[in-house]
Amino acid sequence: MKAKEYLVLFALAALWGASFLFIRVAVAELSPIVLVGARFVVATIGLLLFVPFQPAILKGWRSHLWGFFVVALFNAILPYLLISWGEQYVPSGMAAILAATIPLATVIISQWWPGGEHITWERLAGVGLGLLGVAIVIGPTALTGGSSHYLIGAGAILLGAVSYAFGGLFAHRMLAGLPSILPALGQTAMGACILGPIAGSALVVSPPAHFPSTGVIVCVLALALGGTTLAYICFYWLIDHVGPTRTVIVTYLLPCMAVVYGTLLLHEAVNISALGGLFFVLLGIFLIGRRTHSYSPASEHAAQTMPEQALLQKKG
Repeated sequence: MKAKEYLVLFALAALWGASFLFIRVAVAELSPIVLVGARFVVATIGLLLFVPFQPAILKGWRSHLWGFFVVALFNAILPYLLISWGEQYVPSGMAAILAATIPLATVIISQWWPGGEHITWERLAGVGLGLLGVAIVIGPTALTGGSSHYLIGAGAILLGAVSYAFGGLFAHRMLAGLPSILPALGQTAMGACILGPIAGSALVVSPPAHFPSTGVIVCVLALALGGTTLAYICFYWLIDHVGPTRTVIVTYLLPCMAVVYGTLLLHEAVNISALGGLFFVLLGIFLIGRRTHSYSPASEHAAQTMPEQALLQKKG
């Protein structure tokens, strides 16, 4: 990889890692529905400003509206809402570690998914290590009778990871053959069409006590334009220039960046259980992602149609 490609890779990790920080700050003043609705609307506008310069991207979008709906539901709407709701009670760094369990859920679900890959002993070991990491992260709180809100919030984030796993599998099945960034644009625009009006109605029915602070507005814009629009552009640029196997490196950088952001900017405490849990989750991801089969076009396509979540699975 060249210096420019490494720069884009680290920029992508920084953008996606910062998303957890932006969510944590924004949900202090905005409801998850309003936050996610605004994220979809602003991110869609950003992507549409980029797409007109590449007309070929829009090829065939009309015939995939149902696919966009299903993928948006499982791959964006549900996980965005669940993670945003969970971060009301879970620190941003912890949330990133829990969200990194997406490949664990994918491996388990894929075992029974039509056309899915059968689990190997190596991947089963990876799932076991990843689950051990989750237990280390939330175990101390559960064993000491800690905040029930924290445990429920952690559960919501884990459900978001499961939803991402289903969304990735649906994307592989329903959005095959679409060019470049169109799957990302399609699901983001569909999310805006569904949640945008709901978020607007929520503001009318139950208006906030005060106008959001400047910091929250900046976080919403950064989450939408940076963590979604620009991140997708960086992601597909990397796919085109270095391929999905090398782009997968961002998987290991993302939760680490989120923990650093949370510690330095939000003064979140990082204890030994969080670091230990992060280690085992990443080790599990590594084992799951190891090349254990020969190359297949399907696995190549999966890495191109499932942005942040499908990145967590290497080819093979």
